Amino acid sequence: MCQSTYLRDTCGISRYLFAALLCMVLLPSTSFSYELLIGTGERDSFSYYAGKLICRSIHKFDKDVTCRPVPSDNYTDNLTNVQGGSLDMALVNSKTIYDAFHGDKQFEYVSLDYDQLRWLMPLYRTPILLIVRRDAHINSLGGLVGKNVNAGRLLSLQEVVFREIMVATGWQEDTFRLYQNLSESSSQDYIALHTGSVQAMLHIGMHPDDKLERSLANGHTQIVGVGGQAASQLIEGGAGFYREAIASDTYSGYENDIDTLSLETLLITSADSDSDTVALVLEAILTATKQLQTAHPSFLAESVDIEILNEGYLHPHPEAILFFQSNQNRL
Repeated sequence: MCQSTYLRDTCGISRYLFAALLCMVLLPSTSFSYELLIGTGERDSFSYYAGKLICRSIHKFDKDVTCRPVPSDNYTDNLTNVQGGSLDMALVNSKTIYDAFHGDKQFEYVSLDYDQLRWLMPLYRTPILLIVRRDAHINSLGGLVGKNVNAGRLLSLQEVVFREIMVATGWQEDTFRLYQNLSESSSQDYIALHTGSVQAMLHIGMHPDDKLERSLANGHTQIVGVGGQAASQLIEGGAGFYREAIASDTYSGYENDIDTLSLETLLITSADSDSDTVALVLEAILTATKQLQTAHPSFLAESVDIEILNEGYLHPHPEAILFFQSNQNRL
């Protein structure tokens, strides 16, 4: 017992503090918050823009969840960082997933536990086409033979895809009069195209594209779809390519849609991601469909097909299958 007034007061305070601490430990928490990290492309890419929109949709859906896009200039980083646990989710294109599965290109010397990865849903498709000089008279993919071409910066996505096209067509570097690997940095690729040292280059990006629109406006360049037997071979080979069409009204001067190839960007996660988090993210994205499509019509333009989810190189997360099976009427 406490004998003196001081001791009585001290004991009372001690009992009060003990009771308060006990309540903090034993009573269930009524709210919590956590942060999701989503890997994207570099800061000026459409992938980073998409990541910001997705994070905004998630936070709007659940205020207790914060979300932050994490940019990278190396398109292999997102897969390895999701696998390693430093990212919760990531935006990754279908060609990168194909290369990772086969240990090809940049993944030849990368240690990646592919079975640790799962995909959640397709987000958008990115068209692939050619920008060519009008005076080069290139009207199809086959027209590149004997021309000056820019395949894109070494190890860039453009260069990887151009090499894939070369394999499908049986071309070598000496198929072209001049084969270059010019960077998009400081518009080196466009400058070469406008001055005539390059007659054609590959374009992988979203449309409309302001830089491309300015290039077309000068009257010296035009866009050509990547089609023909080589394109069909790439699609049928399951290497991550899809058919795409650029609407005729996207750029002035085109009466018909431009048929070409595209890559699909997927939202992926780890096999260890819990079902509640996966369901929350998918519900948030589906709820924000109208807002996302207002930001860019390519978002969620492709319906989610359960059979296709199961046929990909990357296995779907079990919660994604359950989610889309129960939400077929909303797709």
